[in-house]
Amino acid sequence: MGKLIVVGVDGSAQALCAVDWAAAEAGRRRLPLRIVHIAVRWEYNVAIREPGLEAPRPEATGLEVLRIAEDRARTFASVDVDVDVGCRLGIGPISATLLQEAADAALLVLGSHGTGGFTRLLLGSVSRQIAEHAACPVVVVPEKPDVRTGRSGIVVGVDGSEASVDAVGFAFEEASLRSVGLRAVHAWAHPAYPREVRPVRYDTTAVEREGARLLSESLAGWKAEYPDVPVAEEVIEGVPASVLVDASSDAELLVVGARGRGGFAKLRLGSVSHAVLHHAEGPVAVVRSLHAKRR
Repeated sequence: MGKLIVVGVDGSAQALCAVDWAAAEAGRRRLPLRIVHIAVRWEYNVAIREPGLEAPRPEATGLEVLRIAEDRARTFASVDVDVDVGCRLGIGPISATLLQEAADAALLVLGSHGTGGFTRLLLGSVSRQIAEHAACPVVVVPEKPDVRTGRSGIVVGVDGSEASVDAVGFAFEEASLRSVGLRAVHAWAHPAYPREVRPVRYDTTAVEREGARLLSESLAGWKAEYPDVPVAEEVIEGVPASVLVDASSDAELLVVGARGRGGFAKLRLGSVSHAVLHHAEGPVAVVRSLHAKRR
């Protein structure tokens, strides 16, 4: 278990929404909150070389970003828990530096978009590298007026993979911390056989029965560990990424494994989790398998 929650900020409105979420989570988990801003060295070097341009020192700019984020965190932290808020300023490659700052974290939280190095975060290399390599779960928060209201329950995607099992455990923990229910979803789609070799009859009942069995086995141990969490189990026909994106529309948090059962073994971030990060309407947690972390 990590010792703190880390949130990356860059001065954008989206990053402040991530600070809101991270501060509230720090209160729920009774963990310290570390706010991290990474200044990209080359951006300031280029600006300083422009003749006649009064460019601020990166340290000064970063400290102002951190001050604003710290004030926001203290405002948004739980009134029932005294959250220890600290700030760190780093200069260097964003992904590598942020991962280093989060090496001892229970969670790493980011906004969905940003400015500078975080621009188009979900569509660029930064978020993918962080979701692939972080030793802790990564939570990506979209820009919303208030991440505390208007949503209910936790949703977790279940496919029976190693990462899925750990995602289920994380989802149960989140539901218990928030005193809300958990919706466990297993999605399936017809095999994409070429039309000329597609089976004449596809036994959907058997597939749904197998999905229900997989769900039951994946949840059994966690149900015993978290008896306070009400669970709804759903087997849904549809493309997994689309089903989970739809489920995110009113969820407090959507939880997925970093990699599922399909795809290439050496890919650290699967197609479903990547698609969900692109399109989910609420906060998304990407959880890597504990087995994968040990390899």
